[in-house]
Order: sequence, then structure tokens, then C-alpha cells
Amino acid sequence: MRNIGLQLYTVRHTLAKDFLGTLREVAAIGYRGVEFAGDFGSYAPRALRTILDDLGIAAIGGHCLIEQLNGAFERIAETYAILGARYVGLAWVPASYRNEDGWKCLAAQINQAALTASRYGLTFFYHNHDFEFDTKSKQRGLDLLVAHTDPEHVKFELDVYWATYAGEAPIVWLNKLAGRVPLVHLKDMSSTPDRTFEILGEGIINFEPVFAAGDAAGVVWYVAEQDECPKGELHSARRSYENLARRGWLG
Repeated sequence: MRNIGLQLYTVRHTLAKDFLGTLREVAAIGYRGVEFAGDFGSYAPRALRTILDDLGIAAIGGHCLIEQLNGAFERIAETYAILGARYVGLAWVPASYRNEDGWKCLAAQINQAALTASRYGLTFFYHNHDFEFDTKSKQRGLDLLVAHTDPEHVKFELDVYWATYAGEAPIVWLNKLAGRVPLVHLKDMSSTPDRTFEILGEGIINFEPVFAAGDAAGVVWYVAEQDECPKGELHSARRSYENLARRGWLG
């Protein structure tokens, strides 16, 4: 079976009301792991690790802020290591980095953070949005990050929705990043003009070739995420998992 997890940003408002109860619901749905977005409730790492173990779900990893890549990153890496995670990464950069010099500067910061992460048994990754594919510069941001980061220590988490939003074919990038893409964000797109977020399997993205290319590229975890859930956070998480199962995408 494929490892299917949930990015807890999907259920962030529900978590804020009932952290432990929400984790129980996520485990009951069938997700095998969770990816954190920096919120651990009121739990210390060791206590949270015990909760996850009792629920039978893994801590896949989580995201940090660019401001935390310096002094605070050592503590973040230690926290994720205690949780039993394998991955920690960066999911957003401000506009000031989105130029050729900025991407190269960011690559240097990522390389340094990746070495720190490796001391804790973690692999560092970069998660894309749409702006990494911008063609205003001679070289796109993601191309620069791939070229200027250490392939042994720096990996990528391809967000299928944002690549599609930018006009890119996810399978092209999965092939390009083969061996460096242990994580994939499964996120669907609505058919409405605003191309907003949709429950997995109920939008316009064809995930069949994504899974085929991802498996060939060495993806370890496929992580479901929906940034906004107007039909309800847990409802969306549940329906997404049910659709994955119904279409045979659980592997």
C-alpha cells in the first residue's frame, strides 16, 4: 500500500478547538501519517509522540518558517526528531527572495539547514507554490533551487495543485526530481474560473499519472491537503480519503 498522510493545515480550525479529538478522527479515517504545519497544540514533543504511537499514525514531518532557519532551527529539528519524523522543510518564502540572487541565497540557507537536519536523522525539503515557476527571470526559482542545493541532503515536496496552477505538468517535475522527491502534496483543483481548492478526486486534476510517476520517482509519502474546506474540514479530509480508496489510489 502507498503511504497516505494528511497535512494538518487542512483541519487547522478543528485542531484549534479539539487537538486530540481531531487527531483521533484523522486516524479513524484511515490516514497512516500526519504532516504538521507548526502547531502541536499544548503538547510537549514526547507526549505528542506517545499519542501518535497510540493512535497508530506516523509523524511524517512538518514545515518551518524561513525566519526559523537560523537560530531556532536546531530546536525545530530536535522537536521533529523526538516526534519520530523523517522530514522537515520550508513551505513559503517572501517576495524578496523571488529573484535570481534571492533564490541562490535561499539555496545556501537551505543547504545549511539540511546539514543541521541530518544531524537529527531528518531530511530537509522544499515545498513549492506557484511562484517558483515564474518565467520573468532567466531561470525559474525551482530550477535554481534544484541546481544550487545539495542533492544528497536537500529534497523536494511537489505540490500537485500549485504546479498545475502555474501551468506545469506535475508528472514532468516528478520525472525531473526523481530520487529527490520523497513527498508529494495531493491537492485537487475546482473547475470554477477561480481554480480554487477541491476535495481530492472531485476536481479536475488527473491523479492516475501522478501516482504512476511518483512511484517511479521514489515518493515515500503522498500527503493530502486542502487549504480551504467550505464543506467542513473533517468532511473534506474524510471524503478525500474515501475517493482515494474508491479509485484504487491507496495502492
